Amino acid sequence: MKVSIHRQALSDVLSLATGIVPTRSPKPVLSSVRLATTSLPTGRVVQVVCTDGEMTLETYLQQVDIKQDGVLLLPAAKLADIVNNSPDETISITASNEKATITGRDSSYTLLGFGAEGYPPIESFDGKTNFSIQAGPLKRMLDCTRFAAAKEMSRYAINGVLFEVKGKKLSLVATDGHRMAHAREDISVSEEAGADGQDISAVVPIKAITHIEKLLNDPDSTIAMQFSENKLFVQVLAADPDKGNRAVKASFSATLVEGVFPPYQDVIPKDCDRKASIESAPFSSSVRRASVMTSDDSRAIKVSFTNNQLDLIGRSAELGEARITMPIQYTGPATELGFNPAYLLDAVKVAPTDNFTFEFKASGPALMRFSKSFMYVIMPVTIP
Repeated sequence: MKVSIHRQALSDVLSLATGIVPTRSPKPVLSSVRLATTSLPTGRVVQVVCTDGEMTLETYLQQVDIKQDGVLLLPAAKLADIVNNSPDETISITASNEKATITGRDSSYTLLGFGAEGYPPIESFDGKTNFSIQAGPLKRMLDCTRFAAAKEMSRYAINGVLFEVKGKKLSLVATDGHRMAHAREDISVSEEAGADGQDISAVVPIKAITHIEKLLNDPDSTIAMQFSENKLFVQVLAADPDKGNRAVKASFSATLVEGVFPPYQDVIPKDCDRKASIESAPFSSSVRRASVMTSDDSRAIKVSFTNNQLDLIGRSAELGEARITMPIQYTGPATELGFNPAYLLDAVKVAPTDNFTFEFKASGPALMRFSKSFMYVIMPVTIP
């Protein structure tokens, strides 16, 4: 192999790769990236592949000058160090016999790699898309849900985000048992899936969600998705105003979370008889100020609804008390509930709207409804 590559483009790809490849592995070859010359409809490119055995990322470098075809495996972290520290706009890579020479204007590195035949086979997106969605809306959905996913394993598959497709609607749901975030958007269903699409219910692990979000830097690009029995395949297609053939910018796959997601619809409060309309920014400020007087032993604030007024009270026996008052639109019965302030702030922080409705009963979970596409269920806590 002999190629010249735009250094910053390679650096950007390697920053994605180093997040996936394991730093330590019983299979040293998994700590490497696979570079190979290949052809796309847009021209000759260098394909960059990395995997940890559960997630795989394929990207394509188009800012290249290919002088000789080839395939090589190089240690991902060390290659990234060399590329990131280079001052050159373009670097050259010449490789043979599991050894690569990386040269710049005033530098030359010899980097030992691995035999290409030792790299594990890669499952690729087979083109039969279940549905597609623009990167912008998908990123908003992920931002509005991923924070609520469980950090630890449980008897349910909640350490990930549920992707649920019914007809031409995509729902993303995440929960940790104390709160639940639900986002919903329209999708484009592929011809292969039929006119009404194929119902899907699958849990994507949080680590995979993190890497998918990194691929959504162009809000106008199209994200095509395909779910198999235990895997998710994602393709990032370049934005094309003419709606013609779109170049594949990247492909990603991940193993799905095993197990059953809890019946989240059962958690959404029904027939709430009390509803308040609240402005997001003043509410966020009030919650933060009230939580100043909470302690590690009492991470809860009292939220008191009276006629067009909301009182937020933070109290601890060791510190004292804070009482913050703000105007709201509410004319129901006086009600007091307790909530974890961090959980309240998490939802408002990612909300796409300036106000929301707080729907609740005298006891039980409350519903924060920000729009038709985003709602948040939060369980109350006991105030000492």
